Order: sequence, then structure tokens, then C-alpha cells
Amino acid sequence: MNDKYLFSIIIPVYNAEKTIMRTLQSLLLQTFKNYEIIAVNDGSKDNCAAILDEFKQYNNFKVITQNNAGVSVARNSGLEAASGDYVIFIDADDWVDNDFLAIFHQHLSSGIPQPLDLMVGNLKCDRVGDLSTYGYFDQQGIPDVLGEIELSDNIGYLHNKCYRRKIIDDCGIRFTKGISMSEDLLFNLNYFYYIDNLFVFDSASYHYDDVENSLSKKRVLYEELLDRKRYLTDLYERLLVKYKNGDMTRFSTGITKRKLTLDMQIVTAMYYTTLNINEVRNSIKRIKEKRYPENVLGLLNRSEKVKYHVMNVNARAAYLVLYMLFRLRFF
Repeated sequence: MNDKYLFSIIIPVYNAEKTIMRTLQSLLLQTFKNYEIIAVNDGSKDNCAAILDEFKQYNNFKVITQNNAGVSVARNSGLEAASGDYVIFIDADDWVDNDFLAIFHQHLSSGIPQPLDLMVGNLKCDRVGDLSTYGYFDQQGIPDVLGEIELSDNIGYLHNKCYRRKIIDDCGIRFTKGISMSEDLLFNLNYFYYIDNLFVFDSASYHYDDVENSLSKKRVLYEELLDRKRYLTDLYERLLVKYKNGDMTRFSTGITKRKLTLDMQIVTAMYYTTLNINEVRNSIKRIKEKRYPENVLGLLNRSEKVKYHVMNVNARAAYLVLYMLFRLRFF
């Protein structure tokens, strides 16, 4: 077995028997061959174990089996086992084109200053906007592109990015345990703090399957949302301080929008807790009093705009409606 791969591909696997075969087959068809696949079976109860066993015949294929602990722990297990110079994360319900790795390799072997700390491409996903600023960015140039990556929602995804493993290991970067949403975003914000350069390109070879039963569709607990907000605030502030001499206007706008949507999620989650209704009302009042600028409100999607205007335009009516929903547990 090759003990020095260029790429380590980490795949957390949980009850993905219907899709994992497609994912793995798309990786076996890669035109660039110097890579390893690390599949972490996170306590799957379906036929995933048998499917993964079929792929053990390939020398570059590793299987880690563990009790169910969640996607963050599974990815951390993969990081511990990785040996490649660069790390790529793929989900068990997604797939890639056969030039996926070749495109990353092309930029590593071109005349671009090396080593590259991060490579970012586009993503075949309806919920993520395409990037329009491409090229190599050093420390001085990072603020220029960071805002676009945030505003396009690209910053919250792992799958179209290639990370330098030395930075991950030397800086002790891992996924946050106990967070079931935004764990990708937290990892990226932490990683972005330590990079000295990044390269952005326009290819999109990763197919993101936004399935209805995915983790992002599940209800998130109020306490977890508060934890998420605290983590995000700390990581965002750290980046703003690091790049305070650069133009972080667009990045700050994206942060404000993300905090607004998170505040609205927190209000929604309150209706599943035992909090006093006055706390809910006060949270709505705080959102209303912040008076977000139009350029931030314009970034909200349709459902977010409806929720915001219900809370903001007619506060008294919103309180009465939300109070009834709270009492009946229909929200």
C-alpha cells in the first residue's frame, strides 16, 4: 500500500446503503489515481458494512468502524487516519465527476505559488451561489474573496474545498462535537483563520444531493442553537480582527445576515422549550430593535423574509400569533 498519498478522501457513512455505492464508484473512476479513501462507518444499521467490505479489495481503501457518534466524530476519526498531503470531505449521498481530483491536482502542479493552503471550487447545489472571483489570493488578498465566499453561502460547505492536512494537524483543527448543524461552517471558519493563501477556481465537479431527510432538515434544539451562535460569533470576530486592515465590508454584511437568520431560528426553537413566553417576546423585540439594513434583508430567502416581517412589521400581531402557536405547540 502506498504510504504517501496526495489526497485523503474522508466519507462519514451512516445508513446510506441506497447511495454509498454511487459515491464510491464515482471515486474509483477518478482519472487522477494518487489518493486514498477513508470510509467511516458510524454505526450504520443497514447494509452499509457489507457494501464497504466489497471495496476493501482496493489497496487505497480504508474502513473505520465505530459506534454511532455523529458526523463530526466520524470525520474526526477520518482525520486521525489520513495520510495524504491534502484532505477532501465527501458525503455518502453525493458523487463527483471523474475529473474531480484531477482539477485539484492541476492547480497544485501549475505555476501557482506553493504550497496552497486551501483550494475552493464551485458546487453543483441549488442552495449555493456560484463564485465569480477566481485566482490566487495571499494574506493581503484574502479579505477581498472572503466576503464573496460568505455571501454565496459557499463558506458553509466542505465538499468543494481541498484542505492542507499539515495545517489541520499542526493547528489542532477538528469538528465540534455535539453540534448537528453548521459543523461544516465552524470547521471552515476555524481553518480560514490559519491559512496564508487560497486559490479559487470556477469548476464544479461535486454533486451535492440535498435530500429531504438530510441532517439540515431536522429540528435543532434551542440550547444547541445558542451554542452554535456562541461558536460562530467567536470565530467570526477572530477573523475580523485578523483582517482588520483589509476591506471586510462584504464579509461583515454576510455575518450580519447569518446572525439574523440564526436569531430567527432561535426564536422558532424556543417554542419547543419550557421557556416563559416573555422570553420569546423579548427575543422578538430584540430582532425588531436591531433594524437590519436593506442590503442585509435583501439576502434573506423567501421563507426567512416572511418570518422576519411577521416578527418585525406588526409586532403586536406577531406576538399574539406566536403566543397561540407556542401554547398549542404548533410552531
